Amino acid sequence: MLTTSKPLSSAPKVEDQPSKLPVSGGLETKALPSLPPTASQVISLYFSENIAAPLLPFALPQSGLSHLETTTQLAYCNNLLRAHLTSPSFLASIKASLTTSQQASVDAILQDEEEQSRVRWLTTRVVEEFAADALKTSAKISEVLLLGPYLDQEYHRKLLNVFIDEFKNATLLDVDVLQGLVQLVKWAPSDYILPDDFVKILGILRTHLQDIHKQAAKHLYHLTLALASLLDAMVEGKVKDLSRVVDQEPLAALLGGLSSNSDLHLKHQAVYALQGLLHIPNEESRRQFVLRHAGNIAMGLIGVASVCNLDVDGFSNGLGQLKDAAKSVFEVGSQVIGGAQAVYTSGQGLLDSLKGGAQSGGRKLWYPALREAQEHVRNGRLADFNRLVLKAPCRRDVEFLWGVCQLLGEIAIDLLWDIVIRQHAVGFLGELYRNDTIRDPDEDVDRWILNILRQVVALPDAAVSEHAQSLLRCLEKEGNSNKQAVYRDVLAGPINFYPLKVQLSSSSSSSLFERVKAVPAVNHDIYVLKLQRLSERVNAVYISPQAKPTHKSDDNTLFPLMEKAQEFLASHRTVLLLLGDSGAGKSTFNLQLERTLWNSYKAYGRIPLYINLPTIDDPAHDLIEKQLTYHNFSEDQIRELKLHREFVLICDGYDESQLKTNLYTTNQFNQPGQWKVKVVISCRSQYLGADYRSRFQPQSTDRYARSTPDLLLEAVIAPFSRFQIEQYVEQYVKSQSAAPITVQDRPAWTKEDYMETLITVPKLIELVSNPFLLTLSLDALPEVIDLKKENLSTIRITRVQLYDGFVKQWLGVNKARLESNPLTAADQEAFDLLVEDDFFYHGVEFQKNLAAAIFKHQKKKPVVQYTHLRDVKTWKAEFFHSSDSQIKLLRESSAITRSGNFFRFIHKSLLEYFYSRVVYDPLDYDADPNADPDTYGDAGRPLPSNNYKDRLSRGDIIEEPSVMQFLAERVDMNSLFKKQLFDALEESKTDVRASQAAANAFSILVRAGVRFNGANLRGIRAPRADLRGAQLDSANLQEADLTGVNLSKAWLRRANLSKAQVEGVQFGELPYLKVAMQVSKCEFTSDGVLLAVSTEDDTICVYATSEWEQVAEYSGRSAMAVSPTARELAWGSFGGTVEVGDILTGESRTILRGHAAVVKCISYSRDGTLIATGSEDTTIRIWSAESGETLCVLKEHQDVVHCVRFSPQGNQLLSASQDTTVRSWNVKTGEHLRIIGNHDKPMFTVAYSPDGRQLATSGDDTCIRIWDADTGDWLRTLVGHILTVFDLSYSPDSNQLASCDRDSIVRLWNVHTGECLNTLSGQRYLVSTVVYSPCGGFIASGAWDGTVRLWKAGEAAMSDAISDGQFDTALCVDISQDGKTIVTGHEDNTVQFRDILTGELKAILKGHTAKPVDVLYSPCFKWIASGDRDGAVRLWSAKTGESLQVLEGHTRTIWALAFSPDSAWIASASKDTTARVWATETGELKLLLDGHRDQVADITFSPAGDRIATCSNDCTARVWCFKTGTQLYSLQHNDDDIVTQVFYSPNGQDLFTVQYEEVIPCCWNPLTAERIPISPRFNQIGNGGITWAMSPDGRFLAGGRRDGVMGLWVSWSGTFYEVLRTFVGLVLKFRWRQTTDDDGWLCLLTLFAGALKSWKVVERGRTIELQLVSNVGANVLSLEEINLSDAVGLSPGNNGLVTQRGKAVS
Repeated sequence: MLTTSKPLSSAPKVEDQPSKLPVSGGLETKALPSLPPTASQVISLYFSENIAAPLLPFALPQSGLSHLETTTQLAYCNNLLRAHLTSPSFLASIKASLTTSQQASVDAILQDEEEQSRVRWLTTRVVEEFAADALKTSAKISEVLLLGPYLDQEYHRKLLNVFIDEFKNATLLDVDVLQGLVQLVKWAPSDYILPDDFVKILGILRTHLQDIHKQAAKHLYHLTLALASLLDAMVEGKVKDLSRVVDQEPLAALLGGLSSNSDLHLKHQAVYALQGLLHIPNEESRRQFVLRHAGNIAMGLIGVASVCNLDVDGFSNGLGQLKDAAKSVFEVGSQVIGGAQAVYTSGQGLLDSLKGGAQSGGRKLWYPALREAQEHVRNGRLADFNRLVLKAPCRRDVEFLWGVCQLLGEIAIDLLWDIVIRQHAVGFLGELYRNDTIRDPDEDVDRWILNILRQVVALPDAAVSEHAQSLLRCLEKEGNSNKQAVYRDVLAGPINFYPLKVQLSSSSSSSLFERVKAVPAVNHDIYVLKLQRLSERVNAVYISPQAKPTHKSDDNTLFPLMEKAQEFLASHRTVLLLLGDSGAGKSTFNLQLERTLWNSYKAYGRIPLYINLPTIDDPAHDLIEKQLTYHNFSEDQIRELKLHREFVLICDGYDESQLKTNLYTTNQFNQPGQWKVKVVISCRSQYLGADYRSRFQPQSTDRYARSTPDLLLEAVIAPFSRFQIEQYVEQYVKSQSAAPITVQDRPAWTKEDYMETLITVPKLIELVSNPFLLTLSLDALPEVIDLKKENLSTIRITRVQLYDGFVKQWLGVNKARLESNPLTAADQEAFDLLVEDDFFYHGVEFQKNLAAAIFKHQKKKPVVQYTHLRDVKTWKAEFFHSSDSQIKLLRESSAITRSGNFFRFIHKSLLEYFYSRVVYDPLDYDADPNADPDTYGDAGRPLPSNNYKDRLSRGDIIEEPSVMQFLAERVDMNSLFKKQLFDALEESKTDVRASQAAANAFSILVRAGVRFNGANLRGIRAPRADLRGAQLDSANLQEADLTGVNLSKAWLRRANLSKAQVEGVQFGELPYLKVAMQVSKCEFTSDGVLLAVSTEDDTICVYATSEWEQVAEYSGRSAMAVSPTARELAWGSFGGTVEVGDILTGESRTILRGHAAVVKCISYSRDGTLIATGSEDTTIRIWSAESGETLCVLKEHQDVVHCVRFSPQGNQLLSASQDTTVRSWNVKTGEHLRIIGNHDKPMFTVAYSPDGRQLATSGDDTCIRIWDADTGDWLRTLVGHILTVFDLSYSPDSNQLASCDRDSIVRLWNVHTGECLNTLSGQRYLVSTVVYSPCGGFIASGAWDGTVRLWKAGEAAMSDAISDGQFDTALCVDISQDGKTIVTGHEDNTVQFRDILTGELKAILKGHTAKPVDVLYSPCFKWIASGDRDGAVRLWSAKTGESLQVLEGHTRTIWALAFSPDSAWIASASKDTTARVWATETGELKLLLDGHRDQVADITFSPAGDRIATCSNDCTARVWCFKTGTQLYSLQHNDDDIVTQVFYSPNGQDLFTVQYEEVIPCCWNPLTAERIPISPRFNQIGNGGITWAMSPDGRFLAGGRRDGVMGLWVSWSGTFYEVLRTFVGLVLKFRWRQTTDDDGWLCLLTLFAGALKSWKVVERGRTIELQLVSNVGANVLSLEEINLSDAVGLSPGNNGLVTQRGKAVS
């Protein structure tokens, strides 16, 4: 049996006869005389030279190494591979002993990577077979141990754990398992065995040894021998920090007891093992050792540092001092010093001496000497061994001699050593017995030598046995009478076969290997699969995609997706979720990844397996089995692959399979006995809801086990960059030029033609950043655009147009292919008929009908499986019957791909596109878009009457967002389609059968952005329509059937729904809770049954969530927290105290006293035992919730503490403070752990995710930062809020985060991607608190308008259908003269042009280096000016968007801009306290207005242009002469109120200023600077606003309040009367414009946080109305003055909501 980690050698050059390998290296030992040597012989002659270590004999297979027959041969091949990689010289020595044919066989393996992989795989399979075998016999153990030295770390540890478990679980001691375990440990590289492994094995051995009375004597021998060998390995592996108390001391005590045993062998093995134990360092320091043994005596005499600093030269003096100091220490001290002297004598350094003496308390020199002797023998250095035995300082030590004899006995009985060497070992034993010159007489040693010789005599090997027998006879008369008596006593007794070494006998069995060889052959089939997959998509155009961590990640986070996938495969993660929009390139990447992995595949490596999920029936179970069966693998092969191979599973089309389940969990991947996989899975982003990670997160089958988010990696495919698009176009053009078939009369476009078109056509370059749309575009553009005739800059191309062009081109190419290829007679006849009747029409119809059939029969699963015998009588035959020539030609000409018996459109979006054409197809009508839809279609095909209504009546249209989008784009392209949709609405008023068509029509129109403000929809029937975000201002919906309609975020202000059917209508919100004052805090009880609300008037209200009824009210300060374990509440009280009491009664149980000022925040630990409070006194206190005792006070903050939160584990506390810091604390000790981040503004809120993995922080800096809870590392930043964030709350599943801010907005975020899922608005003042209910069903938000809004969490996390999230960042706005275009400045430093009605982005102007704060059209509409936070003013061309010039001079933010009436001059107001006036044409500075003492907030020209007015935070407004720049006068306001606005009336007779705290503007006489009293100008003053704007004709004044209410005043006879109030949200900016279009309407523009609304002023006599024209950006539910009288089916919840929200604004 192989006992070392040395490699195997080959048999000698006798090919047919295996024999044992002779000693290598050309060294020989001297022959022994016929009789044993006498005492006069020189003992050094026994081992005079070093030789090679013994190796296991074996024979090479006759047919070469590629056909291995035994496990020994497999071990040999492993040895060859190791030598090949690590020791070329040793490999050369091996090959030198081989025949020519054998050398060729070796070279073949070393040059064939697949053969090497096969060897490694066979090796690991033998280990797996052994692990799975229930009966582990001695032969099997010996067999598997042959491979032990060659296992990699994973399989070595697997085998080690098998042995540990077998040993631990055995009822009786299994010696074979024990020996195998020890050998495996001894062979292992140092990094393979962990300290815990040693500790575990030691523990098992200790347990067995403690049951000493249960063990047979031979078992005790084996246990102590195994323990000694294990401890040797631990010393050799330098295991550190073994616990002295837990591990070392109990074992030392046990071995100490055995060392006094009467059995000599057991005694000496125990002494040896004890030395091994003492040589293993433990965690006890040197100082701890001295204190433990001698109190402070030694420390008083010897400084530890001085001892450590002694050098070797000064050792003698130091040793004397050390001895003196140790005299007062008990005996162990002298042992320490003695050990130090002994080591010094042998030349060991002082530092090692001290480690070996002072710390161990009993280490002996003979132990390391014996370890060196063992090493010499193991490596064949027998001469070195011989010299060590004769010259070691400890050579007369009994334990040393005992160990030497044991080593000689091991050599003598080991059949692997040459016979001569074994005889020498026997002779050496005899010499030690009789030669007293090399040792002191000792009876125990004599007995041991004689016992070993008797064991050798009993060997079946005659040559060695007879030699030992002869020696025994010679020793009978040796020595004195005592020695001869010992001799007689030993020989008279029975032979005691003490185990001389931990070694199993050599095994000739290869039963495990035979099983492995018998497994089903799979490699050939895998190779065939590889060739098959690589033969596909050979010439496909492919550009490597980029990806980013989340949808909203910046471009600087992009990474190459293929590299990230390769990193994933090399990491510990198990699932890569690949997200992207439809057409983003997910499938293309998946196929390229598969191709890449197959190209790099090595035999027995991970197998890439691409699975198109829609082709699999029930992929939630047996997914891999089904795919492998499809690839023709047998059941036996699949079983073999499952048990012994690993896969990279590439799952494509999770969304197309309509899956909701976690495939990783349901298929039990990576569970014991299941498939071992890495999973790459792709899914459309749009298919997933907010809480999607649970569908992909690797989960344990144990329902109590926690999931591991770290195992899931996400990547979102990024749109193509301009460079990638150009790369793709270049490859595409090359592929087209090489194409054998082209379309006749189609122009040949160059790369330059394509790029010019893509760049010049507005928005086209953004559209084709989607890879699939790029492919479509390149095919379609030559069909859509005539380069010679059309002006590219004026063309508008939509997604549906590209698909139209692509289909036309696709069918054109296939028609040309059929025309050029020879066809059978039947096929030619069918083709001629198709061409005669319009091939293109029939091609489209075929695909439309197929799409309709898939939606109808397959529940939208896109893949169709067709086999003729099974499906010939089903609907599938209409499309896939191969014997029908017409069907075959149309199918082969369609955009359909085939894989075996599976058919599908080449992209799912084409399925959706053709289904949208089922609903409306331009081909069904004449070229005239206004043709009568009820007459004839294209090519003279008659259409049935009302055909379009039948098509619109399909019930699944609303459920398909992509289909809806295609149809919505048709609305703008085809006026006929738009007319049909309105006709369907109208038809439903009188025909109930048209209700489904009307619902679909209504939904499509809303999706298309069609507004129904003021529309007459009385009596329509549109049940279950999707009207999210619909604009229905003042619409008439009387008696309409709106059953089940989704009206989330719909604008229903003043809509009439009287007598309408509204059962099941979804508004997306619940009725709010109304309290008397501003809401400070909301918290649910842990069971979600109660909601506690605290207010600023020191009141706490408690509500039952079942009906949202108030059940309690009592006094309590605004700081509040609910106990998670009891119906208790902690609330702030007076004088800095906190009361803890019953949540329903408010009865106080205990009072927490200690703070010196008001308590601002309270938090409970999750187990309810601790309370943390933060105060205005800058401290934090942690209290016992039970006793009220202060446990610790935390004092690092320098200002008010606004928020404290315990970690879910309760061991840490977070705090946020006015001092701009967020701090982390140790709850138990009060230690300050770290400052989280580097914030520069006051922080108001922190939150821990419930799973404890993340924490979030925010405050005055408006952004939310997510951090790793364990390390404090930044993860991502959530950007969207524009004002202070007051509160944060994680959802119970830790996937979402809710935040609220000063601008009255609640935002919901996906914390893993950073995406803002939705904005919840409607509260009128700042939102101070937000919280999820414990079950996650509700979100509650409390605001300073005295309301608690309640949202259904599931609906709240769904964004509305048509809101424009990109508008969230708009900061300023102006409107063009014709009222059709708006220009906006954004937080991303851009200026953007949009259509005012649709919100469509027309252009983006880049150039600012900071956020534009104001943007303005010039009166002549020639220029646009924008000013930013860096102090720069930029001028742009209003027509082209070209940057004209930059006006520089200001050093800080530009707050406002103003053009002179003639547009010749532009003025700017800045935070640097100055205003400047510039020449618009030249950019020359005309005036510097310097006089304000604080930042200048606003600036304006007088209507005559001769004066300039400015206002400032210095509480003044100033009027300047434009000609000279001199100040004419200053208008003084209240000293404590800043002036924020200044503007003239259009006639110049009034000058208005606005103060922040005032509700009505101040009015001044611009000539006299006298203030005009309010009453002559305003008849009502109680409902003014913080921002104002006057209409161009001076008749209207709009004001926006802080509570989101907008008021409108009209001037009659010189006095302004308030004529309208409406809630619109917090207005950031007003703009008026009298449009110059045909209608010439007066437009009011209102900019909010995330939205822009335009209004039309409608006058009916003295009645003034504002009619909503358009909304761009986020939508908001408006029910103001809605009429639901006599409505049928209104639920109580909706009734309460309407009652609250439907009131006129006061």
